[in-house]
Amino acid sequence: MNHHDGDMTDVFVVLEELTDTQTLEVAGVLEGMGMIVRKIDNDESVIEGSIDSQKVRELNKVKCVRCVRSGLSYAVDYPPGDPRNLDPPDDDCDESED
Repeated sequence: MNHHDGDMTDVFVVLEELTDTQTLEVAGVLEGMGMIVRKIDNDESVIEGSIDSQKVRELNKVKCVRCVRSGLSYAVDYPPGDPRNLDPPDDDCDESED
């Protein structure tokens, strides 16, 4: 059974000019907010990743963030066992033998 567990948005977080160490610190803050960081481009001061769609606007409040550009948004369905999975547990007891 498929379930709509949430919505994710790919984002490009544009930073102020920072040192490599400062950029990594900001990436850590973004990860702490739930962002999945996929790429850090120190030369362009951009961090790419994805985050729950409802949290995109919060990224603008992070110190040293100039702007956040949203990319593709999509629905997610997490597998059983993942704590983000909202599917009800499978009920194997429905198949009773008489």
